[in-house]
Amino acid sequence: MSSPSQQLPKMMLGFVVRRCATAIGHDPSAEEFTAWANTYHDGERTTYLFGRPITIAEARVIMQHRGRPVSARTAAPHEQVADVLDGAELVGNVTSFAAAAARIKARRK
Repeated sequence: MSSPSQQLPKMMLGFVVRRCATAIGHDPSAEEFTAWANTYHDGERTTYLFGRPITIAEARVIMQHRGRPVSARTAAPHEQVADVLDGAELVGNVTSFAAAAARIKARRK
């Protein structure tokens, strides 16, 4: 198993769908998302965004579960999600609710 420092960052599938929407100019259909993901442009080369071609049925599942975190080599810092460890704050734009509630409660005292 790889050490935590070698693991890929995680991002929600919704960010991937949003990148597709930005690229094509509107919220994608499953067919459009499939075509975009299967011909993803990474610099000058074209690659499969998910490491292999996806089907339209798989694209429908992806689009229905936009909140699911997945490993992503290209996750930008504001798109990254981390696991909650002992109530510690999360990275990026995600914050632990328990940690935020504790901060507010401490301020009231």
